[in-house]
Amino acid sequence: MKVDYLIIGQGLAGSLLIHELNKAGKSYFVFDNPDLKKASDVAAGIINPVVFRRMTKSWLIDELYPQLLKTYAELETVLAVKLFYPIPIKKVLGEGEADFWQKKYVDNGLHNYIQSNIESNQSQYISSSFGMGLVDKSARVDLKLLIEKMKNLLQKQARIRFEKVNLLDLKLTNDQVRYHDISADKIIFCEGHAVSDNPYFQDIKFKHTKGEVLRIKTERYSCNFILNKAIFLMPEGRQFYRLGATYDWDNLSLETTQQAKDELQEKLSKVFNDRYQILDQQAGIRPTTHDRRPVIGIHPKYNRVGIFNGLGSKGTMLGPYFAKQFCDYLCGKTDGLHPEVDLVRYFRK
Repeated sequence: MKVDYLIIGQGLAGSLLIHELNKAGKSYFVFDNPDLKKASDVAAGIINPVVFRRMTKSWLIDELYPQLLKTYAELETVLAVKLFYPIPIKKVLGEGEADFWQKKYVDNGLHNYIQSNIESNQSQYISSSFGMGLVDKSARVDLKLLIEKMKNLLQKQARIRFEKVNLLDLKLTNDQVRYHDISADKIIFCEGHAVSDNPYFQDIKFKHTKGEVLRIKTERYSCNFILNKAIFLMPEGRQFYRLGATYDWDNLSLETTQQAKDELQEKLSKVFNDRYQILDQQAGIRPTTHDRRPVIGIHPKYNRVGIFNGLGSKGTMLGPYFAKQFCDYLCGKTDGLHPEVDLVRYFRK
């Protein structure tokens, strides 16, 4: 089999890149390790255009937002499923934070993403003496369904194998990449946190983070917004909610912990007072770099080896924009990549 690209990994990054390659009319084959747990399987898929700590726009959001709307609409059509759900975020404000919210609304040009007025709390189950700020351009993406439907499509097209790639069997020559019975022009690694074990990318300063989430069912509380205050409480329908998320840079095992469970419940108890039942606890490893920027590009030493990784906790926002940019770069439609995400930043002397 001869294809343009060999794609390793079909998580969020791989799926978005596959979508762009499809649009560009490029051929590809995918290998996905069935034993590797994807961060996308655990992630809530929240799109939040605002950094609450500083009340600034999220990095590049003015460019990211139009592209993510376009990409997820395209994927809904291609995969024949609903994936994108606009839903407001209500940020519980502390003492003095209402003035800060309204000041930064003006100073940082947040008018496209948040409301300037402060809402009073209307729920008996939420503790918010100083009101709530409203983000009205937020959303959630059903990442698990996106990846599952993309996998099904690739299976129907016979474009995917579920096996771990043995890099010792990968052959690089001047004119092609070869892996067993498949040859390609380039190989692109989209393997999430497993990239840390990839010998081609040992120069990248990864700083992966473990995140844990709970799935709960409330007794009476029901809402149509994401509650935020050090944690998020995201509705999934019929009084089912996703509660998250923790950040752990030291323990990168995929085992869930009592410590994370306690942390999430403690933070929730400060703003929420309905009884609830814990239904499930999950852990995932976010693929992140030292500077919290994605890492994308073609290896400067191996010109047939590429990477699309490091989307981290904001992958649903960053992924569509940079998947398109990377595809355009691969297809020769643009001369370069954004300097803050380009792989070559790790190879400059």
